[in-house]
Amino acid sequence: MRLPSLQAAAADAQRTLARFPAVLGSALVAAVTACVLVAREGDHPQLNGVLAAAGLGLALFTALTVTAERIGARAAKTLLLLAGALTLVLFAVAWPHWTQSVQGRRLAQFAVGFHLFVAFLPYLRRNELNGFWQFNRALFLRFLTAMLYSQVLYAGLSIALVAIDKLLKIHVPPKSYLYLWILIGFIFNTWFFLGGVPADLDALEQRRDYPRGLKVFAQFILIPLVVIYLVILTAYLGRILVTGQWPSGWIGWLVSSVAAIGILSLLLVHPIRNLDENRWVGTYARWFYVAMLPAIAVLLAAIGKRVFQYGITEDRYFIAVLSLWLTAVAITFISRRNADIRWIPITLSLLAFTTAFGPWGAYTVSRQSQLGHLRRLLAQEGLIANGVAQRATHAIPFEVRRDISSTLAYLVGTHGRPAVTRLLGPAAAAADTTGVNRRYHDGQADATAMLAKLDIDFVHPWDGRQSTQFWFTASGEQAMVDLTGLKWHARLTGMLPNTFRAGDEHWELAVDRHAHAVVLRNTALEHDTPTQQLRFPLDSLIEQSRLGRTGPALAPRLEADSPATHAMLVVRSLNGNLSADTLQYLQMDGDLYLSLRRSPE
Repeated sequence: MRLPSLQAAAADAQRTLARFPAVLGSALVAAVTACVLVAREGDHPQLNGVLAAAGLGLALFTALTVTAERIGARAAKTLLLLAGALTLVLFAVAWPHWTQSVQGRRLAQFAVGFHLFVAFLPYLRRNELNGFWQFNRALFLRFLTAMLYSQVLYAGLSIALVAIDKLLKIHVPPKSYLYLWILIGFIFNTWFFLGGVPADLDALEQRRDYPRGLKVFAQFILIPLVVIYLVILTAYLGRILVTGQWPSGWIGWLVSSVAAIGILSLLLVHPIRNLDENRWVGTYARWFYVAMLPAIAVLLAAIGKRVFQYGITEDRYFIAVLSLWLTAVAITFISRRNADIRWIPITLSLLAFTTAFGPWGAYTVSRQSQLGHLRRLLAQEGLIANGVAQRATHAIPFEVRRDISSTLAYLVGTHGRPAVTRLLGPAAAAADTTGVNRRYHDGQADATAMLAKLDIDFVHPWDGRQSTQFWFTASGEQAMVDLTGLKWHARLTGMLPNTFRAGDEHWELAVDRHAHAVVLRNTALEHDTPTQQLRFPLDSLIEQSRLGRTGPALAPRLEADSPATHAMLVVRSLNGNLSADTLQYLQMDGDLYLSLRRSPE
């Protein structure tokens, strides 16, 4: 076998560019946008939207280009690509108006849908099951090859950059490695993959070759894994029946993983299922779906119980929809031995898009369900008048406060503040999150401020009446610190104790585990007295955090004095563990400011 020459490789690359200009254009836009985001840092919603849309364009334009080639009309290709471009523009424009939670989920839905488009769209109007399988086999193997080549190329070029930096003493900025990864991932990987997309799809229907390596992978790796998972899953279901305990939330991931790997293994061996030596494939397929039905039933029952107790969220919605889809697929392939495998990607793609928008979609249904749940919680405590939440005039039970807190935090974090404006009335406008990092915003800061207007303390979901864990953080924009009379500054982060130097003296900030305080002492004094130590009591902050509050808008400032020293401790965050009224560990993020009035005796 002759190795391809550089001229042949260049010609192939040129043919790929001529065949897939829209795909490679999207790859270029994605690469440039990603590099700009790395260079600028910070949060840039519009650029993030462009990057997300361009990334989706890789799969979408691939599917539309290959489909247009099957249709054969140039006008059809132009119309399809224009429709795809319009879809991506609308997605990028809408992106900044979604919360981070919705952005991630919708991106995943569109990515799944568009990638499935590549799998079935060219064969949607052609009853060519063998060609359909051969086409997707070629894509699957080319994808694995492209990933391998890209990783090897990145590793090799990264080592070259390190050599330039270390040996030639030419500084290579750390971001260069990220730029390299972006360019290889979007440009080289995409270009190489597209070079292996079959061009003559009509000829694929006549192919009967089957890679031996693929059979080994499916028969001796994937299928045994599925059998092991099914045995574990069946044993777990038996345990549920014996103990009567409801399954944990992790069962959703297990059932989904087993189903995904099992269906993939069946698709990989589909062409050889009718050969005499592979009769076991049909038996395995039927019993796989039969074994999945009890697990799906238990999963649906568990989701139903959670929905009845706490309402619908996006995750519960998706798990329920996927469970129903798996049920339909299982029943279809149990009852019809030669069912059309194209319906697997077709129906899954339709679900991805139909659940993304509309009154039946995951986000609208979840928002309405959680609003109703929050309204019922407030109403049962008498906190609703004329459809609007009122201030609490009595003590709200802890469990109710925790449920109210988690529901409100979900609504604000996932659907934004407008989702609760009508229900909470003036309290909805109380939150001031200008100092909150929106990239990591989860709604808790807004929910805390809103509930404070209703005289309800926010409770974190993991807090309990006897919780030994505590966590505290300042929730708002920080104010400037007046340094009058203060000379030294130390940045505090991580576990205590911390040691630092002020002039010629060495100091230690440590924890008094029994007194629930932080103590600042001069390490040069071997037998310092309590009057020479500076103590910062933490009881109020610990109590506040154990009540589930995220803290005031400004970081609390604790001051302490001794005859020789004045100090100010600004606490931005605090977390730790109390056991038997003793601090087992303490982590702090903040600043220590210090002045020395005179040298200690």
